[in-house]
Amino acid sequence: MTKAAKPENELDRLKALQRLEILDSQPEERYDRITRIATQIFGCTYSSISLIDAHRQWFKSGVNLGISETHRDIAFCAHTITTCEMLVVPDTLLAPDFAKNPLVTGPPHVRFYAGVKVEFDGYPMGALCVFDDSPRQFSAHHESVLRDLGKLVEAEFERESLSILSNKLAEQQLQLEEKQKLTRVRSVILEQVVNAETLSLALHYIVEAIESEYINQRCSILLLKGNKLRMGAAPSLPDFYNKLVDGIEIGIGQGSCGTAAFTNKLTIAADISQHPYWEAWRDVAKQAHLGSCWSQPICGVNGEVFGTFAVYHDSPAAPSEDELIRIQQFAHIASIAIEREQANEVIWRQANYDVLTGLPNRNLMEEHLKHAIKNANRSQTKVAVMLLDLDNFKDINDTLGHDFGDKLLIECGRKIQSCIRQNDTVARLGGDEFVLIFSDVLADTDLDRIIQCLLTSISSPQIIDQERIHTSVSIGVTIYPDDANDVTSILKNADQAMYGAKALGKNSYYFYTKSLHDEALKRLTLLNDLRYAIENEQLYIEYQPIINLQNKRVTKAEALIRWQHPTNGLIRPDEFIPIAEESGLIIEISNWVFQQVCDDVKAWRERYCHDLQLSINTSPSHYFSEEPNIMDWLNTLLASGTPSDAITLEITESLLMDADDKVSQKLFHFRQAGVSIALDDFGTGYSSISYLKKYPTDYIKIDRSFVHSMTEVSNDKVLCEAIILMAKKLGIEVVAEGIETKEQLAILTSMGCHYGQGYLFAKPLGKNAFEAFLGEHQATNNNPMSK
Repeated sequence: MTKAAKPENELDRLKALQRLEILDSQPEERYDRITRIATQIFGCTYSSISLIDAHRQWFKSGVNLGISETHRDIAFCAHTITTCEMLVVPDTLLAPDFAKNPLVTGPPHVRFYAGVKVEFDGYPMGALCVFDDSPRQFSAHHESVLRDLGKLVEAEFERESLSILSNKLAEQQLQLEEKQKLTRVRSVILEQVVNAETLSLALHYIVEAIESEYINQRCSILLLKGNKLRMGAAPSLPDFYNKLVDGIEIGIGQGSCGTAAFTNKLTIAADISQHPYWEAWRDVAKQAHLGSCWSQPICGVNGEVFGTFAVYHDSPAAPSEDELIRIQQFAHIASIAIEREQANEVIWRQANYDVLTGLPNRNLMEEHLKHAIKNANRSQTKVAVMLLDLDNFKDINDTLGHDFGDKLLIECGRKIQSCIRQNDTVARLGGDEFVLIFSDVLADTDLDRIIQCLLTSISSPQIIDQERIHTSVSIGVTIYPDDANDVTSILKNADQAMYGAKALGKNSYYFYTKSLHDEALKRLTLLNDLRYAIENEQLYIEYQPIINLQNKRVTKAEALIRWQHPTNGLIRPDEFIPIAEESGLIIEISNWVFQQVCDDVKAWRERYCHDLQLSINTSPSHYFSEEPNIMDWLNTLLASGTPSDAITLEITESLLMDADDKVSQKLFHFRQAGVSIALDDFGTGYSSISYLKKYPTDYIKIDRSFVHSMTEVSNDKVLCEAIILMAKKLGIEVVAEGIETKEQLAILTSMGCHYGQGYLFAKPLGKNAFEAFLGEHQATNNNPMSK
């Protein structure tokens, strides 16, 4: 048995472990949940989250473990924390470092171990591991899943740390508030500070309130600007003295305030006439009748010096402990007023400017547009508004990363500014959209010149981080007052015009027309009608059979939503589904479809086909929604008594392109519950193969565009054959969509494609028609004479 080496940063690592305050804590469900999931996923008897202390291994969570800790020398996880990331031992008896380990030779007789390092503050705390009493192999997919679970443990560590910090901060704040009880003057000052319209007024309120409460003293507040102190408020000090102090350079020996601001320390001159810091100021102080000066730096929460708060007395005086506390309190109140002013400035800028590009945001843009409209009405001119949307920005962002995308947005903002006039406005709405406002437009030629400049400039190659990037822009243009009379309508028109430019292709522009408005109105009407479609029983489901190409059985079908409008007749899905997606109604519709399919498949399994499986198209937005949550479907399965293997969820590549950890976990939960996952329209995206490795997938559906034009000598045949071969290697079954000819069927069957779907077999059928089809098909399959 070989003892694990200790990390080079062992002392710092142990300090980080102590900061986490997790050792010897009580069991917690949030950790136990992870170890339970690990045992379920990998089928192992044991799982644990272990923390490596100086001399021991302590288990925060464990499944089937009868111990709470072991000596560090025999801990497998002590080895794991010194590895790059993960330690896998398929058979401990074949590993010299572990063959004689007491945990191998004795209970729990570990023969297999896989552990991933879990970190906090950049230090390895321990490991999430699974182990068993029999040897086994651990695939690359298993390693990927274990890493994901390890990230969940690390997320809980961060949550633990934030909770500890929050509690400590709350405790410190409580102690501070208890020690510094608010006095009457403090309450008055704070109220005045809050109500003050300017910083200058707030500082005067502070000084006047203090002087009215504490007689026989005069106060001043000086503000640090660069390396000089400028007058903030000192109403009781002589004007000649204030003028002399205003602009004094800070430094040791520059009076009490100049020294305090320079050293960031309380500076007390109990007797100005004798204090060395006042040597150059004694005559002035005498003329102003100043005998002592206590100066406290005014600091922000991060320790930055904002200025000084000073208390003057006519005669020499040293402060008591209570007076020192009051000086600190008053300086703190002054810092609140100063930071409030600074915060207001920051808030105003954040409220009006885009953080990334520094351009005005929607809020400030609308103010500029209102101002431009007023000027146009006064001068009888026009205002042009352009909405710019970068073409294929999402592809660039996803391919090269968000940091790269941010740099591209900054560069495009700079290019846009170079094409417009000095008095025109360019704003970023968010994402890859920009708005341009042009005042005093007199001729279309001015706009044409600017549009061509924008198209040329943005489409020219850009070098970002040594990458040569080609992008372009779609521009929608609308004119005030020709097209609209208010801000909302103008921006809506520009948006519609921009989509008109998108329809023309990349690097195009489009002027707003009435037809765009009519199309938008049509979409709005359709949306309103869609809201009542479920209640009025206008929606229904058709089922298209999916045929097993090897034995010709029908054990699968795809559920397809349909809408029978009471006056407009049958509305095609490609007309109302995008509207449902944009409005959020897709979630309500999807829930309805899921309930209907559960009821149908349960009945048909009992009557016709015990292994029937129905697939449902799911919306990407449903996976991102927290309330309602798509995971509620698992409860629907239980409530309806529908077997989980009777359902397949079809997902699109667009979901996987935007998926975060939460979406990934939802897919894994469905898979663990027995629900199958199918990747729809496979082959039409940008990186489908990588998704097969990263996300749970039972089926891939070859897009109909490949099948439609497939012949014995076509490239589509080669592509389909490659997809089928790849899927078989990955243990994934394939469904070919859009089969319409016997030639297509023969080619796909010879390739070994598992399932087929298309008009050659059956069109989408209503519920009764599909039930009849299913019954007839099952009867044929069960009749020996028909074979």
